[in-house]
Amino acid sequence: MSHLESAKEAIKNKDLITATVEATAAINEDGQCAEAYIIRAQLSLMFGDRDGAAKDFQKAAELNPSLLDSINGEYKNREETPTFKVPGLKKK
Repeated sequence: MSHLESAKEAIKNKDLITATVEATAAINEDGQCAEAYIIRAQLSLMFGDRDGAAKDFQKAAELNPSLLDSINGEYKNREETPTFKVPGLKKK
């Protein structure tokens, strides 16, 4: 199983520490894996690391700008309004 798949599995099992470790391992293994950056950014937000999340969201956007649309869609479907803005992030 890849580190990315292990991260996803850990999230399903609500093991957020392991998910973070595996997402980081996936990034270390393949620095071009935008999905791993997104996963780690979302986990960073859950742990209150807004700066780390912003960096990971920015990197994911650089690697694959279309991922921003899926993130925006995810938040649009939630009842609450997201208050987190990624500093300096602009859709291309």
